[in-house]
Amino acid sequence: MTSTRNPLKRFTKELVDFASGERRGIRNPFVMVPVEPSVEHRVTERLIRWADPETPDTLTNWVDVEDQAGNELKVECVRLDHLMPETHVFETTLDLGPLERTTTKAVTETLETSLADELIGKLVDEQLKGENAQQHILLLLNLGSLYPFTRASELLDEMDRRNVNSTIGIPFPGRIRGGKLSFFNEDARHYYPAHRIDEKITEVYLDD
Repeated sequence: MTSTRNPLKRFTKELVDFASGERRGIRNPFVMVPVEPSVEHRVTERLIRWADPETPDTLTNWVDVEDQAGNELKVECVRLDHLMPETHVFETTLDLGPLERTTTKAVTETLETSLADELIGKLVDEQLKGENAQQHILLLLNLGSLYPFTRASELLDEMDRRNVNSTIGIPFPGRIRGGKLSFFNEDARHYYPAHRIDEKITEVYLDD
């Protein structure tokens, strides 16, 4: 593991190490890092730049890195706030009618029931065609846009269920409390055995 204190650099380093086979885990490599909610979108933009092989960046180099079988690494970003409106369940909430005629509870329950399943279903069908392998790094960005309808642990459960083999990276707004994910600093309710970076990404680390 890299010795840097910058959690954003540690995050990209672990992703590259898992994707290349330099580091191995006992299960599918999911890597998570907490982010100060106020800078989540800035972290997204920084990671999008990192994923572009034509854009120089000081984060961990992945261009021309190969796994042990000689396959070159690939990094792909998915903005969850862009993917969510494409789901059938999101369209269903619009069909429920204007908010003055629809209870907030009805909208919330509709999204909570199926959103994680549909999002990962779209990822598998559209993003992972031919790319469902460990050397493919997939970043799931702007997770905060899904709050409170689904959480990181629910997305990871769905990826496990659908046998996603890509190396997954998720910056999540909140912190890690007692080994559990505390989404938006709410009470930590779910333990997920992902590889977690405990230190939170804050503004001070973004220009490093």
